[in-house]
Amino acid sequence: MVRESTSIRSSSGPSIILERPDTIERTTTKEPTRDRKQHGNEAWEVRIYNDGLNTREHVARSLVQVTGLTEMIAYQTMMTAHQNGIAVVGRWAFEIAEMYHDELKRNGIVCDIVPVDDDER
Repeated sequence: MVRESTSIRSSSGPSIILERPDTIERTTTKEPTRDRKQHGNEAWEVRIYNDGLNTREHVARSLVQVTGLTEMIAYQTMMTAHQNGIAVVGRWAFEIAEMYHDELKRNGIVCDIVPVDDDER
């Protein structure tokens, strides 16, 4: 069997040879918490909630960093949640909405993800 290798050369020392492993160990991923059946073209909303833990600045900054919203839209979304208790961040395909939801939660933002009814589109 021939093993692939890559050589990394450093200006301050000898080159390092990295060999590709014979087998790639796959890690098992946890089962999704949501039923993913028939999510094809459905839109999903990510919603944030007002809470007493996060500062307004942290919430707005997280929205910009995670979802790519403009600072103005992120600020308006945060203020809507602050004043009304809840705000819709946006609508996306399931995989993108789930990614944004998970990352916002990692940033400590109280949020959820819900499917959008066809009537609401």
